Amino acid sequence: MHMRAVAASQGSRWFADGWALFQLRPGMWIMLGLIDLLFTILLYELPYASDLTAVFTVLWTGGMMFAADHCRTTGSVRLADVLRGIRVNFEPLFAAAVFGLLVAIVCDLTGDRAASALRLMAFGGASANLQSALALAAGALYLTAALIGAMALWLAPALIVLNGATPGDALRASFTASWRNAPAALVYGLIAAGLLISCVLTLGVAALVVAPLVYLSTYAASLDMFPRERPRGWADGDPPR
Repeated sequence: MHMRAVAASQGSRWFADGWALFQLRPGMWIMLGLIDLLFTILLYELPYASDLTAVFTVLWTGGMMFAADHCRTTGSVRLADVLRGIRVNFEPLFAAAVFGLLVAIVCDLTGDRAASALRLMAFGGASANLQSALALAAGALYLTAALIGAMALWLAPALIVLNGATPGDALRASFTASWRNAPAALVYGLIAAGLLISCVLTLGVAALVVAPLVYLSTYAASLDMFPRERPRGWADGDPPR
């Protein structure tokens, strides 16, 4: 796969392109976003299943990339498109999802340890220095795992579905693209953070639009940074790119 460098301003352009795609079929995209949110909430509520959210997110992202590509070329989108994208690319998507699960487990373990150590530090005592060291080490590991995981997983499902990349190549390419296009990725992340704040301020109502928009902007970012290849699952009669 050939990756190209982009300007920092492209970070906002990806959201603009995603919004244009959203406007083609807003009702259907909102429905897909609602399905995503419901499954995410369900997994968080189930005992010992919260980390499986990472697996679902990678699989669902792959399906949404397939649906976004279908919408861009045909103007239509269905739940069946998402499911087809997952089914056709299930094995490589699942392999990437296992990496996401491992990252989630590391973040859970280190996050809990850092929080516990910080609580103990607040009370002082003879072991304060030791607790401080543990908190710093756990916090550093948490941030490292979260950052590497986010960079590697951001574009990996899109590269698997749209470019036919192997899981390992997709994770490496996504990390490299995030690193080499850090200014654009930072602009993108700041806008995404602002949209997440809007979800909180609207008590979750804005999430019905923000959730699919994040997927569609990720699709736009993948198109911008990587050349296109015919995705898995497209039949000979499907429209060319």
